[in-house]
Formats: sequence, structure tokens, C-alpha cells
Amino acid sequence: MALKLVVWDFDGTLADSLPTSVSIFNRLAPEMGFKPLEDVTAARGMSTRQLMRKHGISLWRLPRLVRKYQALVAEEADKLKLVAGLPAALSAITGTGLRLGILSSNREDNIRRCLRANGAEGHFAFVVGYPKLFGKGKALKRILRAERLHRDEVLYVGDELRDVEAAKKAGVKVAAVTWGFHTAELLRGASPDYVVNDASELIGLALSSPGPRL
Repeated sequence: MALKLVVWDFDGTLADSLPTSVSIFNRLAPEMGFKPLEDVTAARGMSTRQLMRKHGISLWRLPRLVRKYQALVAEEADKLKLVAGLPAALSAITGTGLRLGILSSNREDNIRRCLRANGAEGHFAFVVGYPKLFGKGKALKRILRAERLHRDEVLYVGDELRDVEAAKKAGVKVAAVTWGFHTAELLRGASPDYVVNDASELIGLALSSPGPRL
């Protein structure tokens, strides 16, 4: 069954936001009572739940942390740049006839501000901001229903272990990119369908596949 829709995560996948994310995380640490992130390399090798345990972030405190984090991201949204090579990749992929969308834990308005600042908003048919860090599997299923697509017609692209897990829960294929938050080793351990090391690889996958599929 030919692929018809590619859904992208935003932070770390489309947007080169890791330095900004770490800075905001550490700004919130004293106020929220958790440990700041000092060793980014070590953090990239931990799952989200492992990171939360290590830094003293409880599940009950997580929604408040997400809200405060997103409010601070709003101050930086139009300053963020897309990952190097992605503007060309997005143009090439949409040129194959595939539709693109975004599903992220970030807010829709933050995402759109960044896309507009980078001249990329027109590539995406929809943007879904879903604030629950561990709820993307349900959100992907909702997208399948809204778009009236079979799960084999959808690919999710993300940079974190929870993105791979969400895609598997929804039954869609997943491409894990290694330029974001989680390491290639951690991502490979979750057995994604594809592991992508450079944006140009996404172009190659799109152009080498028959018809509108990646």
C-alpha cells in the first residue's frame, strides 16, 4: 500500500531546538524543584521516563512543567531554525505528491511561528499540538481517522524514543532521526522502521520509491 502522509515531530526533528530546550529546562529547574540538566550527552542516552526519575520530575508535576516550558518556548519560537538540509528535503518530499503534517507535544502556535519564520509553513497540511508527552499514539490514531487513511499509508518521523513507541502503538511506520535529542543507539534499540542520519537521506528515500511514498 503506497504511503500518502508523512507526519513529523517538531522539536529536535524539524526544529534545531536542543540548545534552547536545555536552556529553558535549566531555567525552570529552581522554580519547579528538579535537578538541572548538566550532562546533555548522558541525557541523550536516557528515555524520557529515565530522565524524569534522575532529575526528580514526578508525573503529577509534569503537566505544569510542560505548560511553563511551552510558555517560555513562545518567546523563542520565531528565532528557531530548521535542521540543516530539511528545507530542501521538505520541498523534495512534497514534490513526490506526499502530504505532510506535524504532531508535536509543543503548542500549535509556537510551531507555526517557527515554520513561518523559516518559510516552511506551506509544506504542511496540518499542525497538531498535543501536550501529553506520552499520548502521541492516541493522537496518531485520531489523525488516521481524520484523514481516512490506513495505517500502512502513514509514516511518523521523530527524534525520541517516545516517538518510536507512539508510532508502534498506532501501527504506523516510523523513521527515527539521529540529529535530535535521543542517540542513534537508543533509537535503534526500539527497532524503528528507518534510522535516518542526515536530512538528505529522506530525499533519497522519497525519490527512490515508486509513486507517492517514502
